[in-house]
Amino acid sequence: MTSDHPDRAASSTAGLAAADRPIRLCVMTTVGGSIQVLYRGRLEYFQEHGFEVMAVCAPSELDDAIRARGVRLHTAPLARSVSPMQDLRACWNLRNFLSREQFDLIEVGTPKAALVGSLAARMAGVRPIVHILHGLAYEGQPGLTGRLLRAATMVPCRLADVTFAVSASARQAAIEDGLVASEQIRVLGHGSCNGVDLQRFTPVTAERRSAARAQLGVPVDAFVVGYLGRFTREKGLVELANAFSALRSRVSRLQLLLVGEFEARESLPVDVIERLKGDERVMLVDWQDDPLDCYAAMDVVALPSYREGLGNILPEAGALGIAAIASDATGCRDAMQPDVTGLQVPVRDTAALRDAVERLATDADLRRRLGGAGPAWVKERFDQRRVWDLFAEAYRRLVREVSD
Repeated sequence: MTSDHPDRAASSTAGLAAADRPIRLCVMTTVGGSIQVLYRGRLEYFQEHGFEVMAVCAPSELDDAIRARGVRLHTAPLARSVSPMQDLRACWNLRNFLSREQFDLIEVGTPKAALVGSLAARMAGVRPIVHILHGLAYEGQPGLTGRLLRAATMVPCRLADVTFAVSASARQAAIEDGLVASEQIRVLGHGSCNGVDLQRFTPVTAERRSAARAQLGVPVDAFVVGYLGRFTREKGLVELANAFSALRSRVSRLQLLLVGEFEARESLPVDVIERLKGDERVMLVDWQDDPLDCYAAMDVVALPSYREGLGNILPEAGALGIAAIASDATGCRDAMQPDVTGLQVPVRDTAALRDAVERLATDADLRRRLGGAGPAWVKERFDQRRVWDLFAEAYRRLVREVSD
C-alpha cells in the first residue's frame, strides 16, 4: 500500500503561497445526496481553512440545503444512468462553466461526475484535477456492461493529475486492473474521503440503546442485525435476507433492521422484496439524514457487500462500539479488522454469513469484545479532522506545484 502523509512543513509553505487569497476549489459529484451525505462537514471545513468552495451536481430538491451550508452551487445536467446525449450536454455545460470560473483546483468524485467532469476540466484547460476514487463500479459486472463501466472508471484516472483512492484495496485493484499507474494513485492516511465524526459517533450506552429501540418499536430483548444503505443486490442483501430466513426459527429473538431505500438499479428479486416486506421481524426504515438512533438500536451491523470503495457503515459502527459482520470484498476489508472489530465472511457466501450472525447472537462475550475494540481502532485510522487535514494539505501542495 502507498500512503501519502504530506508533511506539515511543506503544507505550511503551500499555505503561505496562497495566503493572499483563498484557494478556489470546485467539488463535483453526480447528485446532491453525495454532497449532503458523503461530504457532511467537509466543504465547511475547507471554507474555514483557506478555500473558497463551489459545489457542482445535478439539480434536485437538495439545492437549497446545499446552499444553506454556505457554499456556492452550480447545477449541471448530470445523470447517473448511461445517457450519451445528456452526458455530452453536461460536458459542454461544465466546460463553459470551468472556463469562465478558472478554479485553482478541480475535485471530481462519484462515477458520472468523475467521467464528465474530468473531460470538461481538460477541455477547459483547468488544472490540477483531483479524482476521488470512491469504488470500482465494474467489479462483478459481466460482459459489455462491465467493460463499459471499466472504461468509464479508467478515463478520470488517466485524465486527473492525481487519484486519491478511499481505501488501499481499491487502489490496489485499480492498479492491477490497469486503470492507472501506481505513481498516479494514492491513499491519504488509512483511507476515506470524509472520515468519522468522533464527536457524533460515540459508544452506545445501554440507556441510549433502550431509548432508540423504544422510538423504533424494537423489543428491548431482541437481537438486532442492522444494515444501512441502498437496498440492492451488490450490497449483499439477497444473502443477508437468506441468512436471516435460515436463522429465524433458530434464534427466537432475532430481528433485521434495514435502513435505506429500494433501488431500480441492481434491484433485489421480487420474492426477496416480498419476503422482507411481509415479515413482522423485519423493520424497513426510510433513509435517515441522521441515522444515529438506528445504529444505536443494533447489536450487530452487517455489510455483506460485493464491492465498496470504503464500507463507511463499518467504521461508523466501530466508533459506536457495535460489532460488525462484513464480506472480504474490496473496500470492506479496509473498514474493519477481522476478529478484532468484527467477523469477516467470503463474498456471496450465505452459509458463512448465517454462521457469523448465529455466532454473535449466541456469544455475548465475543460481541462485547469486538464492539469494545472498535472506538480506538476507528480513532486511530478514520478521525474526521485528521482526514480533512490530510486532504487540505495535499490540495495546498498541488496548487503550489502548479503555480511554481
